[in-house]
Amino acid sequence: MKLWLASTDAAMVARYFELGLFVGVLTNPTTLAAAKRPPAEIMRDLCAATATPVFCQLNHAAPDAMKRQADIMLAKGWKNLGIKVPMTSEGCRVLAWLRSQSVSLRLATAVPTTQQVLLADALDVPWITPAGSVLEKLGGPSKLSLLTEMQLALDRQGSSSRLIPSLASPAEMQALALAGVRDGFIWEHDVERFIDNELVQRTVASFDSSSQQLDTAFPGSY
Repeated sequence: MKLWLASTDAAMVARYFELGLFVGVLTNPTTLAAAKRPPAEIMRDLCAATATPVFCQLNHAAPDAMKRQADIMLAKGWKNLGIKVPMTSEGCRVLAWLRSQSVSLRLATAVPTTQQVLLADALDVPWITPAGSVLEKLGGPSKLSLLTEMQLALDRQGSSSRLIPSLASPAEMQALALAGVRDGFIWEHDVERFIDNELVQRTVASFDSSSQQLDTAFPGSY
């Protein structure tokens, strides 16, 4: 599974990308507002912190307004900046326009149903962030069931579009991977929880005494 990092902190991005586990960065208006800095400065710093795609979500508005916002961001010249667009009727027009402008880093967001996934695929959107828990909260199918259905629909269409759902826990990551989902994003505050596994720590600890013996018997041999 390819992992994405949800963060607006360039220092955190640089730190976690040293792990070699992440393939891109996601932001949204809520996280940008919480950072209490001009969004353009945040995106500049994120694009400088990694060479991988960094997605900036457009504020939902009339198509012309979203196009202007996208133009302003793309004019900055940051080669790895991607444009993330809400999957509304207005957003469809903007995604189609981005495709006509040969913007390769395009992502459809706020996608709560399989039907919406198929519409995003019809627009040749490379990445999709599904709102997997929206229907579940309304009494619909579980997040796992819905994402499994979405992935199956893409697979049946032979689509290259990739879902990037949020990963709430290591167990959910495993379940979605087994369902065929190939990408997922982790919030910056959850990274350590995904990586630091108690069983791994116990296994490593079991070698401690042997390592100490080697260091004593053959000092400096490494």
